[in-house]
Amino acid sequence: MRMACTIAALVMAMLLFGGCTSAGRLNETSAYQTCVTTPASCTSLYLHYNQLTGTLPSELGVLTSLTSINLGHNQLTGTLPSELGALSRLSLMYLFLNKLTGILPSELGTLTSLAYMSFGGNQLTGTVPSLLGALTNLTGMDLRYNKLSGTLPSELGTLPRLVSLELFDNKLTGTLPSWLGALTPLGYMDLHDNQLIGTLPSELGALTRLWYMSLYNNQLTGTLPLELGALSNRTEMFVCNNTGLCGDIPAGVIPRASSSRCPMALGGTLLGSDCPTLPPTDSISAPTRILGKHPLRDNWFRKRDLARQRAFPQKYAWFRKQARRNARMRNFYN
Repeated sequence: MRMACTIAALVMAMLLFGGCTSAGRLNETSAYQTCVTTPASCTSLYLHYNQLTGTLPSELGVLTSLTSINLGHNQLTGTLPSELGALSRLSLMYLFLNKLTGILPSELGTLTSLAYMSFGGNQLTGTVPSLLGALTNLTGMDLRYNKLSGTLPSELGTLPRLVSLELFDNKLTGTLPSWLGALTPLGYMDLHDNQLIGTLPSELGALTRLWYMSLYNNQLTGTLPLELGALSNRTEMFVCNNTGLCGDIPAGVIPRASSSRCPMALGGTLLGSDCPTLPPTDSISAPTRILGKHPLRDNWFRKRDLARQRAFPQKYAWFRKQARRNARMRNFYN
């Protein structure tokens, strides 16, 4: 059963008349039922896969017994209310694929019982709040398909139980932080399609439980650290389309290909070949370094790409077609 109404109207009905979606859940297989009780005893709010519109009401903060909220796959708009920080018992917050905007409120850092959070597939902006590092019970963080920018806060390195980190298809900048190696329970890390620069930190080799790492379509440079060879040979690693990656591939590391965005494991990299010899950075003017540009290096890459296009015209025509398709997909999600 699908419902087309505003989320605010539903919440107000619960507060005024004692209706609550707890045992009865709204989904594609069962009818909407309510548990007739006081709002203070409401523990679950499951209204996913409907046609709910409007903004998230601040009155949600009154439902202090909530342990799980699932409002994913609706048409919710507006910003995330700071009152969500009052839901101290919340362990699940799933708001994937709506049309939410604004920033992630810092009050989310008070939800110390939270085990999984998903705000992916929205239009959130701003930075990842450093206070999320206080969520010591968090096992999964899903912020993919948004417009988040800035660098990853070092406070995230103190999340002792984090197993899944999904931040792909944003506008994150800066380098891959070395503190990622401190997230030893981490099994799934996806940061592809951002604007990350710099080299891969050797500390990533400490993630012995990692089975999936996706870093393609960034601006990473340098060689793959030898420490990555300590990862399990079952680890799926996607690093294509980082034109600055070069050099030998450490023993035990097997870069893989995935879907249309990463059709070849080493496509768009110089892995497996010698790194180009570049002049020292002190020979470049300061303004050029700040902009992240290097005239001689960039000219070298342009010549290389032109030579490859002449040698493999059909392959590069296919890449251009896929790039246009990926741009359309990003516009759809963002």
